Amino acid sequence: MVGLNVLGLNCGTSIDGTGIDVAHCRISHIPSSNDVAIEVLSYAEIPVNPDLRSQVLRLCRPNQKDAATSMAEVCDLNFALGREFARAIQESGIDLAKVDIVASHGQTLWHQPNGENRSTLQMAEPAVIAQKTKRTVVSGFRVAELAAGRQGAPLAGFFEACLLSDPGVVRISQNIGGMGNATVLVGQKKAKGAESSYFAFDTGPGNVFIDAAVRILSDSKQHYDCDGALGARGEAEIDEKAVADYLASEPYFNQQPPKTTGRELFSDDVARRLVDQMRASGKSPEAIIATITRITAESIARAYDNFVVPLVKDGDHIDEIYICGGGAYNPNILKHLQARFPDSKVLKLDDAPMKLEASAKEAVMFALLGFLCVSGQTVPLAQGSESLEPSIMGVVTPGDNYRELMKQVVQEPDFGNHGVLGSIKIVGS
Repeated sequence: MVGLNVLGLNCGTSIDGTGIDVAHCRISHIPSSNDVAIEVLSYAEIPVNPDLRSQVLRLCRPNQKDAATSMAEVCDLNFALGREFARAIQESGIDLAKVDIVASHGQTLWHQPNGENRSTLQMAEPAVIAQKTKRTVVSGFRVAELAAGRQGAPLAGFFEACLLSDPGVVRISQNIGGMGNATVLVGQKKAKGAESSYFAFDTGPGNVFIDAAVRILSDSKQHYDCDGALGARGEAEIDEKAVADYLASEPYFNQQPPKTTGRELFSDDVARRLVDQMRASGKSPEAIIATITRITAESIARAYDNFVVPLVKDGDHIDEIYICGGGAYNPNILKHLQARFPDSKVLKLDDAPMKLEASAKEAVMFALLGFLCVSGQTVPLAQGSESLEPSIMGVVTPGDNYRELMKQVVQEPDFGNHGVLGSIKIVGS
């Protein structure tokens, strides 16, 4: 049984105040199975350098005039992000002598998942991370999915399916990072169809509009609505018409899954137009934040109405909705979802049967993908995937421990025989 200590690194689309997530995990194969056990040894969130954050946000704008750049800047940014991720590891205080792999998602700059020329771009040069940490780095997870003909996002569906599936329960794991994405698990006993599977899709904006509005209204003195405090003060003044008009105007919300999106559609420019519109009508800053928060919450609720409820047997309902990502700490979103689905339990992922800290999920998932990459193991594909060709996700950049690492992995008796990932056990839950 191979067991490795893996650092999972993630910086979400919102690149908000929480910055770079660093999860230190012990991951092992469970004997005589395709299952794995994950023990989360530590988790930290390291703020991103403000100047680097501003540069990334500028380059992620769909208006190419506003995002004007040069190849020299793009080249420099890749290395700067690599140094920033390495700094996050160092500041997390983890003893690198006890780390086998660094699994880095990097920072998404652009994601173009549709059409003939699908592409995606994540940056944080792995060679820089490997040089500064002396550890082997696995990165480039999304590109394998797009190369295989899939959309490359959301990636977390397999993770939540392996973690939370139950034949007698309808569960949704809803991540609210920069974008919102849902993994839908309709247990066989409650599904209208004969098969039980999972599917995952982006519901639309997560924190991206909220964070942008906070930056605009505070002249960049604040970067996110901590604990939903600003939005809570403006809830009585929510502009319901602005919510309804925006949701009706954006075709993405009615598009059938599988689907994914990003800043190319839900950008800071759109958030600025919403802010300017409400400012012009005399709304207070708190009312603007509350209204934009409601756009996120209601877009999620409508996604469930349109794409999940029709799959559930008549007389049944969504049993459990687990929220993770930064939005799990915004009570205004959770309160709205509970009001829209009164028969469902709306909880943070921390309260799921297999307990995992809500904010740590993405970093832990990337740690697992790094482990699976060096083990040669694939993940279960979602229902309705555009391609059924499996892919081993990840690109390996050798560090000083590369030979020792590979010797340990390939000498495992079952190396190459694990096949598709089975279930995930969180140690201690």
